[in-house]
Order: sequence, then structure tokens, then C-alpha cells
Amino acid sequence: MKHRYALALVVLALLAATTAGATEQLMVYAYKNCLGLVQTGGAHATLVPGLEYTATVDGNAQANPNSLSVYDGVLCYYYDAARPNHPVLKYLPKAEELTFTATSGGFYAFLADKTLKDVADNLGGMTVTLTPAAGGDRLDLSVDGVFNCLGLEDFGASKIILTPGTHYAAQVTGEAWTNNSGDGFFDGLFVFYREFGTGRHPIIDALDIGETLNFRIHETGWFYAFLVDDDYNAVGNNDGLLTITFEEETPVESQTWGRVKALFR
Repeated sequence: MKHRYALALVVLALLAATTAGATEQLMVYAYKNCLGLVQTGGAHATLVPGLEYTATVDGNAQANPNSLSVYDGVLCYYYDAARPNHPVLKYLPKAEELTFTATSGGFYAFLADKTLKDVADNLGGMTVTLTPAAGGDRLDLSVDGVFNCLGLEDFGASKIILTPGTHYAAQVTGEAWTNNSGDGFFDGLFVFYREFGTGRHPIIDALDIGETLNFRIHETGWFYAFLVDDDYNAVGNNDGLLTITFEEETPVESQTWGRVKALFR
């Protein structure tokens, strides 16, 4: 009985803490926060339509430069023949691979940094290896740390300043699409930020609709989100809006969760 009473008190406290947590929102518009990769510097590969490829990445591209700021992967934009009008946004880490069937639309890979000024201080590069299942040649796509790295402030990414050192849970909702196609919906967007206490190491990732991104924001507080398309002509046909909601985890929430866990130890 005692434990049930304690559990009830903790659950009530948890509900109160959850409602007390602050939330912020970042709007990402498909027509103004979507970058044209031809113009902004994405590395491009032309593949054999209908052929299945497996992509992997390796390299040592650095940002700003700093020995702790090595990029862990690249951002990819392409179409899969299974849904030829549906754009795929994918973050490809060094330890993973992605498999898709190529279309005539090609394949783009690129990095991101805060501004063009930051990009000018970058070093090194990444190599995306595209290996066909059969009947084609393997292709190595070079992603230069300077020339294929986008300055997000200069090219129109959406930006928010969060409370430095604060833990957040971020989720994206909404609808955004390209090329006026009914099947051209984005499943999510790209994000760029830094974690608290990690110095200058950049985090670049894809946040899909329905996923939750948990992080502690860097001392500078900035967080960028954006979409991409192959060129500005295609961007001109984009429409829709995605919204990222950031829910702040308060100290009360952290303490309450600790009390809940203690009851079951």
C-alpha cells in the first residue's frame, strides 16, 4: 500500500513536471528553407537507372578546423526507383550503408556548416562509394570539406536559439513536398547543431517524422534545420511546412524520473 501511495505521488509529480516543461517551435518552409544542391555545392553522381546500388562513406573531413571536429558521415539526397517522385533525405554515417535502386535523377552527397566563413576553415574530404549489385561500375564520389560543404546561414536554413546546456526532445510534424508532385513528400528534414560540452564537433543528422531527437544543446544555443532539392528551379515548385517542436526537460522532470526508477529497483 505504501508503495502504491508513493507511486501515485510520483506519477502526479511527473504529470505536473511534464506540463511545466517549456516548448519552442522552429518552422521550416519548403519554399524558402530548401537548398538547391546544384547551386550550393553538393557533390553529384550520375548512376545507371534501374540498377541497385549500396552506398558507404569514409574519410576525414573536419570543420573549423579542430582535431575533435571530424564529421561522422555525409548528408545524401536521391530518388529511389521504387517511388520515382519521392525525394529521399538520408544521413549516412561511416559505420552504416544504404541500398537503393537508382533513377535518372542522380545522387547527391554533401556536408553542412554554420556559415560560408566556417566552411572556408574546413579541411579534408569524404568518399562515398556506390557499389552496384551487378552490371555496372563502382563509383567513388568525392565530397570536399570546403567545396561540398554548405553554409546554412548563407543559403537559407531555418534557425532557432535554444537555452544553452538544456536537454531537449525534438519532434517534427507537418507536410512539405517538391516538384508539385502528389508523391513528392519529404519524410523529414536535416538538422545541424552541436552538443553541450563537445567543443566544436558538428552533429549533422536526418530527423524523420515520427522520430524523437534527444540532445543537450551546446553553449552557443543555435540549431539549424533545412530541406534540399537538386536545383533552384525545382525548389521553386516546393510547398508546405514542417514544424519542429522542442520540449524542454526541466530539473523537476529529471528528479521525478529518478524517483520512479527507484521504486522498481
